Amino acid sequence: MGSSGMKKNRKGGKRQHLDKVGQHSHDAAKAEQRRERSAVMDVMGLGGSGRGGRVFVAAVGVILLVVAIVALILWVAEI
Repeated sequence: MGSSGMKKNRKGGKRQHLDKVGQHSHDAAKAEQRRERSAVMDVMGLGGSGRGGRVFVAAVGVILLVVAIVALILWVAEI
C-alpha cells in the first residue's frame, strides 16, 4: 500500500485535484467575461469590427436614446 498521492485511478493515471464547485480563478473569470462580451458582439453583428466601429455604433445608440427621452418629455408636457 502507498500513500494517497501514489494511488491511481481506474484508467491508470494519477488522481487529479479539482477545484471546489463555484470557485474560479481570477484569470478564468476574466477569460470567461471576455468570451461572453465577444459572443454578444457577434450576435449584434459587430464581431469582426474594430474599436472605431464599436465606438461609432455606441455613439449613435446614445444619441438615439437621448433624442427619444427628449421627445417623450416634450410629448408628456403637451398633454
